[in-house]
Amino acid sequence: MRVCIVTTAFPRWPDDGRGTFILDAARALQAQGAQVRVIAMHSPGAKTREMMGAIEVIRPRYLWPERLEVLQKEGGGLPIMWRKSRLARLALLPFSVAHTMAIMRYAQDCDIIHANWTLSAAAAWAGKFFHRRPIVVTVHGSDIFQAVRLRFVNRLTRMVLGRCDRILAVSRALVEAVVALGLPSSQIEIVSDGVDTDRFHPPSADRDPLIVFVGSLIARKGLKYLIQAMLQLLQRFPDHHLAIIGEGPQQAELISLADTLRVIDNISFVGSQTPAQVSHWMQRAKLFVLPSVEEGLGVVLLEALACGTPCVATRVGGIPDVISSDVGILVPPADPSALSNAILAVLGEETVWKTMSQNARAGALERYSWRIIASHLIEIYHATINSRRL
Repeated sequence: MRVCIVTTAFPRWPDDGRGTFILDAARALQAQGAQVRVIAMHSPGAKTREMMGAIEVIRPRYLWPERLEVLQKEGGGLPIMWRKSRLARLALLPFSVAHTMAIMRYAQDCDIIHANWTLSAAAAWAGKFFHRRPIVVTVHGSDIFQAVRLRFVNRLTRMVLGRCDRILAVSRALVEAVVALGLPSSQIEIVSDGVDTDRFHPPSADRDPLIVFVGSLIARKGLKYLIQAMLQLLQRFPDHHLAIIGEGPQQAELISLADTLRVIDNISFVGSQTPAQVSHWMQRAKLFVLPSVEEGLGVVLLEALACGTPCVATRVGGIPDVISSDVGILVPPADPSALSNAILAVLGEETVWKTMSQNARAGALERYSWRIIASHLIEIYHATINSRRL
């Protein structure tokens, strides 16, 4: 089985935190016996071709100067850059052409293409006359929840997904969103992202009085509500600290908010971290919080659970698929009071915390190990290829 993974998010260099779950998926597929080639987005300073272990990675240059390759300049995905930067909107065409041409060239000797996000699916479909390979597409969240709010993108997304051989969604909420575009539910299957349970595992030492957030510093992650919640939390737990891991356009605004609320001394803006560092932070933490107002699934939740770290998160998108009452607490979005009350409920009862921690690790091993997810993907690939032969 030769699999060509096509994606707009992938590590740009060793230890880069962008799109690491796609690399983990590729490694898991390889462990199942597949040969894997990845076609990803190029960024300034990244190699155009390299081997990551036994995985071939190809990053075609845009069809214009390297210094203008800005689509991955900030975290948060392409919709963020589209709204923020006129240059990014201009860059989309030369990137898409280069992406399509690379797929036409490098997918021909593969058995199947697995596109991640609809932009890569569009490029795979545009080059199908040349590569003639079946296309499986996974929708992850921003490509459906955000991009389709633009009328033209809405129509294009519906057309592209309708022409793929198989549609996978990482959560029930995404299935519903794809159906709302006009596609039949019978063509869509839920296949969650996975987590490397060897890298993300419980610590051997005691935890710190630490709360962790990991993600892009953008509006839809709801970080301002978590910072506001710290005001009430610190009245009961003044020794607790919040580590905000990630980068993004809202950082200065969030620092200013924390300073205004006088909680800045209990908050650290750590910046981007390697996957190994993220694992270390989650192992140290007593609690992981994801206060998103919109979320496709939340791979960081899987990583926290694998570390045995209970979670407080918002009841939006695919988060309820992951967080049940035995591993954490769900709250309404944009509600600092509900956030702080939930955090206090977990941190204030040690027996509750211990039970949630044990359940979190057990659930991650049972449901989200990449070995399990990759085995299911291989079955889907075979079924898709065989259906084309009938």
